[in-house]
Amino acid sequence: MPAIDRRIEQDAAEIMELIAQNLHGKYVAPFEEAIKSRGEILNQNPPPEIALLSALKPFVDDTCCTLIDKLVSSYSMATLAKVMAEDLAHSRGGGNMHPMDLASRKPNSDSISGMQFSTLGILLPLIILLIFVETQ
Repeated sequence: MPAIDRRIEQDAAEIMELIAQNLHGKYVAPFEEAIKSRGEILNQNPPPEIALLSALKPFVDDTCCTLIDKLVSSYSMATLAKVMAEDLAHSRGGGNMHPMDLASRKPNSDSISGMQFSTLGILLPLIILLIFVETQ
């Protein structure tokens, strides 16, 4: 009986692995691909706030560079999240949303680089001012 129990456990593990692979390929992978493609476009065409922060790095010390890198990373993630939320909203508008629809939809670099947050647009100059105050 132990040999049969072991085979049943192995078969169950293989079945679970196949199910996990199928779910990943059908639902998770399209989202990962969409996030990757939109992230690449964002890196190639950064919003003005990110370009401004990056342009400041040669003029500040290492501590501020680290802070700027964190701000750029945070702002990039927020922009990417907003783009993905809008993609999902557009996908839902046509009825049932399927992940493949999102992955096959080509992102527009102009719309991604034009993403701005009114709150961050107000806070960004204050953060830049804080950086310079802290370094002086």
